[in-house]
Amino acid sequence: MMLMATLSIFSCKDDDISESANRDKLFRPAFRTDNNTGKGSTDPYNCAITDLNTAHLYWYTVDDAVAYEIKWAIQNYVANGEQAWIDTEAGVDGKELAGHVVVTDPKQFDLVIKNLSYQTDYRFAIRALHSYDANNDSWKTDPKNSDWYGYGHGTEWADYFGMQTGVRYDVPFVIQTLNITKTSMVVRLDRNISKYSDDEKKTFRDHFNFVDADQNVLKIDYLTFTASKSTPNATTNPTYLHFDIPESAWVNDVAEFTIDGLSENSVYNIDAWDSSIEAKVDACYNSVMKSTKGTPGAPILIKHVPTAKDTIGTGDNMNIYDISSYNSMKLDDIISNYNSDVTVAENQVFYLEGGKTYHFTDNPNLYKGLTLRTNPEDVAQGKRAKVYLSGMTKTGANVNTCNFMLGRQPNAGENSTITLDIDSIRFMDLDFDVPMATNYGHAQEGTGKAVGNYFMNMYSNGMGINVTLLEMNNCTFQGLIRGFFRIQGSNDFYIHNLKMIDCSHYNSGFYDNNGGGYNYIHADHNGKPKSNILENVEISGNVFYDSPKGSLITDSNRNLQWDASVRWNLNIHHNTFVNFMTRSTKSAWMNTRYIPGGSHANIHDNIWINTKDADDVNRAMNALGWDARNIQGGDGSGKVVFNIYNNWTTNDPYLKGGQPFNNNAFNATSNSPGKWQKTWKNELDTYYPAGLDELKVHCDTELKATDLMVSPNPQHFVGAKPSHLDHHTDKGIDGLYYQQTEKVLNSAIYKSGAGAPRLRNGKK
Repeated sequence: MMLMATLSIFSCKDDDISESANRDKLFRPAFRTDNNTGKGSTDPYNCAITDLNTAHLYWYTVDDAVAYEIKWAIQNYVANGEQAWIDTEAGVDGKELAGHVVVTDPKQFDLVIKNLSYQTDYRFAIRALHSYDANNDSWKTDPKNSDWYGYGHGTEWADYFGMQTGVRYDVPFVIQTLNITKTSMVVRLDRNISKYSDDEKKTFRDHFNFVDADQNVLKIDYLTFTASKSTPNATTNPTYLHFDIPESAWVNDVAEFTIDGLSENSVYNIDAWDSSIEAKVDACYNSVMKSTKGTPGAPILIKHVPTAKDTIGTGDNMNIYDISSYNSMKLDDIISNYNSDVTVAENQVFYLEGGKTYHFTDNPNLYKGLTLRTNPEDVAQGKRAKVYLSGMTKTGANVNTCNFMLGRQPNAGENSTITLDIDSIRFMDLDFDVPMATNYGHAQEGTGKAVGNYFMNMYSNGMGINVTLLEMNNCTFQGLIRGFFRIQGSNDFYIHNLKMIDCSHYNSGFYDNNGGGYNYIHADHNGKPKSNILENVEISGNVFYDSPKGSLITDSNRNLQWDASVRWNLNIHHNTFVNFMTRSTKSAWMNTRYIPGGSHANIHDNIWINTKDADDVNRAMNALGWDARNIQGGDGSGKVVFNIYNNWTTNDPYLKGGQPFNNNAFNATSNSPGKWQKTWKNELDTYYPAGLDELKVHCDTELKATDLMVSPNPQHFVGAKPSHLDHHTDKGIDGLYYQQTEKVLNSAIYKSGAGAPRLRNGKK
């Protein structure tokens, strides 16, 4: 490690380095950042990441200090504050510090830390030492040592410091896996780069070594095959923990190894290395994580055992709450243990008891396929399980909430670019809620702030994901304020099948005055033209009732030249949208401005209704259709099939040209699916197979919303100022079922078969 002391020493005011005037111990130092210098990012003495993965730390020195102790760890280990740092240093739950050093020159005020893991969030901590002796540890408990700077958590931004390293340069994909069984797999290595583009070859030649004069054959001299930290008890084949590859193993620059003796249902890390490259983070090629097979057992019934008390936070920030009134059972440990349990195969089905309440307290990570559902025997009797995503307690004035996290953050020493293979994640026959959730209206009333929760989110510094199926089926959702499903992160993500079937959304959204947030499906593929979560999407049979939080699907306006492998296949049909996004003049029902060529959109048999009571005069009734502007990349054709037909609306006062959209109607000739009707005039049957007339949403002129349904209008009137009740219904969506009158049953909209099937036959 390289220590540097080349700049002048900074003097420090007391309030720069200590939170108290306690002279019985040294003042606390602090890293120099924009937050405490006020000099902006151009300050040459600000802490910074250089050369992608080198941290250059600067700190304020402290009078009478004899040394400085500095340590660092990956963010997700220590982000919860002091106790998390203590636990990580002690190795609790397999955690560990990423590094630790004592700077023994009291005049030194900077430190260079090289070869950190790429694309990883780190936190750093520092304290001033009153004494130091390398030969014993007594200095560690010297009462005059300063307090630690860097132990802050959450909103204590002034008391912690973190930086993210840069994305690694492009790396050749030399590892493949084949023939994965319960106890074995084949690892194939390909060291020849001839198949890559000239630009890719140049990058590889700048960073890697070769064994041939033409620099086409990479130097790969050993293989490691180890159990992942997600399944630390998995058995491994000792031969391949570190296997030196003999030259004789290469045939036409390809080597294959059958690795057996593995555990079922277990995850393994596979890496290929060049031993002549000193830094481990640069010596490995693409890292692969693969799971062995397993046979899922019979469904596991989670018998309801109420949790009387719940714990949130750690150390000094720990709070214990009495939640006995909810009669709810905590599920956190069950799902966490399942993730690492090698005795339970992926895709295990968990049953919850119908008529009972369960909950999660902290964000549960989902990186092993599972099904969570109400016991079908209970569903047959009309009983469903409730699942609270926290929302039962407050810390101060803030409601504690959580959401599912798709994937996970990397463990210490784990390559953050590894893609997690996840089979099927399914939620069925469940009622999700966040009982105390507060929205923008609460904030305006001074009774809370809009909570930033979702049903499912991802870590911004998480690993890549490759998901076979993500499905929500016959579920209800309430209390989800900021969004529903948010994709984010710097690694690639793939969801091959995304389904939302027969679900209901209500009493959600309203994160800000415009009703915005992170949308229902926030498909932000920022900077990742190969990523794709919209490969096959089915949204069918759902009810969306007055829960404003942006678009049904958005690409977040990312101008990407989509990779040739990317297509979208959107199937959105038999849904009912009531007052979908009436607060905003900007958020469209669909917002996909950059669509990959060769995609298909099947939008049919849906109903849009915009309705309110005549006396609800302050309620905005905005509605935008589909904002579609560009077709680029994908198959390179510049064309998309828009198969749109048999969509309907009722004859209410808020139509524009007979359409339920103020702007971006499907048949509009700009910024909508109809934009290309003139450009493709000779191929209309191919790209508008249902015909141009079907781009229009049909209006049943004989029925208003209140004729079709029992009580579709918002229950609470909007006042002069926002209220938390603006989009709330006390009775759920029981009033949305169709009236069983002769007029309705003989109406065009009813006979069309459009809309959510559950609403057609009256209240059940």
